[in-house]
Amino acid sequence: ADGEDMSAALRSLPREQAVAVVLSVHFGLTAKEISAHQRIPLGTAKTRVRTGLTRLRTILEVGHG
Repeated sequence: ADGEDMSAALRSLPREQAVAVVLSVHFGLTAKEISAHQRIPLGTAKTRVRTGLTRLRTILEVGHG
């Protein structure tokens, strides 16, 4: 996927998932760092990253299927 596809896919996610994914993938933060940065429980941070990445993958695969 190119940058435009990725941006569009990120915008389609709920904001909190998009933020978690960007912090994880782009900035290299761990779930623990994201939980501290966002002031959310560790489990919530892990779920947001995992769910966001899964949804991104689905969106991008459908777009190029």
